[in-house]
Amino acid sequence: MSALLPRLLTALALIFAGAGLAAAQSPTLLQVQERGYLRCGVNPGQLGMSMANASGEWIGMASDLCRAVAAATLGDGDAVEFVPVTAGNRFSALRSGRIDIIARNTTWTFTRDATEGVQFVGPYFVDVETVLAPRGGDIETLAQLDEASVCVIAGGPSEVIMRDLAAAASARINIVPLGSAELYREAYLDGRCTAIADGRAALESLRIALPDPDDHVYVGETLAYSPLALGVREGDDPWGDIVRWVFFALATAEEYGVTADTVVETAQTTEIPVLVRMLRPQPGSAAQLGLEDDWALRAVRARGNLAEIYDRNFGPGGVLPLERGPSALWRDGGVITAPPF
Repeated sequence: MSALLPRLLTALALIFAGAGLAAAQSPTLLQVQERGYLRCGVNPGQLGMSMANASGEWIGMASDLCRAVAAATLGDGDAVEFVPVTAGNRFSALRSGRIDIIARNTTWTFTRDATEGVQFVGPYFVDVETVLAPRGGDIETLAQLDEASVCVIAGGPSEVIMRDLAAAASARINIVPLGSAELYREAYLDGRCTAIADGRAALESLRIALPDPDDHVYVGETLAYSPLALGVREGDDPWGDIVRWVFFALATAEEYGVTADTVVETAQTTEIPVLVRMLRPQPGSAAQLGLEDDWALRAVRARGNLAEIYDRNFGPGGVLPLERGPSALWRDGGVITAPPF
C-alpha cells in the first residue's frame, strides 16, 4: 500500500490540475469557437479606426486588431462580424453578449473600468484631446471659449475635460453633449456649436470630410491624452488574457521587426529566445489559453505587426495620416510596451 500511495497522490494531482485547467477555459472563447466567428463592436464610420469601404469591407486600425484576434482564436482573420455600436450602447452590448470585444474608439477611464463591467486591453492608440473651430472666427485660443458653445460626445472624456477647463479658468463655456460624432458635425455646421472638443483622430476624420477642410483649425494647446483601448467582458479573465496577449504579440513582433510577410520564415528559423517562445513554442504551451500553439504566428500573419497596422491606417500613406507620437512603442518615445514572452 505504501508503494502505491505516491502514485495515487501523483494521479490525483494530475486530475485536479487538469480540472483546474478546464475550469480556466474562457466561456467567451468557447462561444466564439462554436459560433465560428468573432463579434467585434466597432464605430460605424470613423476614418482610420473602423468603417466599411465601397466594397463593404471593414477597414481601420480597430478592424485590423479584431482580425488579429480572430486569426489567433479561429485560424481565420476574416472570421469576424463587425457590429456597429454607439458611444451610448457599446458597454451594454458587451455585457449582454451581443459583442465579444469593444474595438470602438473607447478611452480607458477610471469610471468605465470600475462601473461598466469591462476590462481594458491596451492602450493601442493614444489620442490627443483638442478643439476644432472655424479659421478666422472668434476662437483662436482656448481662453476665447468663454461664452462659446462647444460640442462634445455625451459621457465621453472630452465632456469631463471641458468642464474641468471651464472650472479652472472660471469660464462660462456652454458645453453641448451629443450622442455621436455625426450629431456634433451637424450641430457644428448648423452653427449651434462654435467649436468641437474630441480626440484628434476623430476630429481630423471629420475635418477632412468637410466641404472646406482648410477653413477649420485646431486651437490652443493639447488638452489631455486619451488612451484608446480594447474592451472585454469583466468576469471572463481567460478571454481577457487571450485578447491582451494577442495585442502584446503584435507589439513584440514590431519590436523585433517581424512582419506579416516574414513571420512564417521567422518562426521556422529564429534563434532569438523571445521569438522562439512566441512563434515556435513547446507543444501544448498554449493549452492554458485554449489556443493552438501557432496562435501568435497567425495573429501577426493576419494583418501584420502593430506598426504595419498603424501605418496602413495612420501612416504617411494611410487613409488618415497622423504622427504616431505617444502611440509608438516605448523605445520610440511612445507609451506602448509588451511584457516579455
